Amino acid sequence: MRRARRASVICGAAVALAAAAAAGAGGPAAWMTQGAAYLRSGALGQAEQAFRRAAALAPESARPVLWLGVVAVARGDRGSAVSWFNEALRRHPDLAEQGCAAVWLDMLGIEVNRPQWRLQTPEDYAAFVRAANSGLSSGQARWVGYALLSAADRSHLDPRILAAVVYIESRFNHQSISSAGAEGLGQLMPGTAGGLGVDPRDPLQNLVGAAAFLRQNLDEFHTLPLALAAYNAGSAAVHRWGGIPPYAETQWYVWAVLWVYGGLRVMPHK
Repeated sequence: MRRARRASVICGAAVALAAAAAAGAGGPAAWMTQGAAYLRSGALGQAEQAFRRAAALAPESARPVLWLGVVAVARGDRGSAVSWFNEALRRHPDLAEQGCAAVWLDMLGIEVNRPQWRLQTPEDYAAFVRAANSGLSSGQARWVGYALLSAADRSHLDPRILAAVVYIESRFNHQSISSAGAEGLGQLMPGTAGGLGVDPRDPLQNLVGAAAFLRQNLDEFHTLPLALAAYNAGSAAVHRWGGIPPYAETQWYVWAVLWVYGGLRVMPHK
């Protein structure tokens, strides 16, 4: 779980320093970071330039052009937004990036088919885990699948939503640590994990904690989109804004998880 970032205020000095760092580093990740900073500060022109640099330096990556689409939406330029989101689908998007582009295109009136996964048995979950993280062995993916089902059952949670959250959070990489310090499969912040009484570095405890945290948010907000927003940005932010906070990351996160979740349908055997 990543902590929310305020979308409204970025001090000029910080932006200038970030720009210098990005220019010095010259890599797509640095330009992406700078583009995000400009976008959050409302500097749409500078954000577009930074994301264009990143897109040029990483011509196979969908993420820079996704953010160019977001900039176009912010400008009210529907035609450019549609072009950028379609370009993202032509590159090599992962499932979450594909979902993000599809959701935006849907909101812009363009239909995109989503892939469907049949999740019913532990073996189905193991196959999904292995597809998401090819670095896992079959045995490891099977263990994660069983652990996910167990954690979801313990919190009376639909295992598909837990699978979608973990996919977006870590791609089922239990060693994942975010720049903000979130850890493990469910990307739990240390404070959150401590409050839940779990060790975020332990894969099973992390899944148990992620499921429990989702259940807490569902019980508090009663709708899945708001529960996901609280998972990402914190319940205080959801209360403060009276809904999904207007943070680009949180809005992307909610729709990406819901898009993945919508594709994890239990379909009958043929």
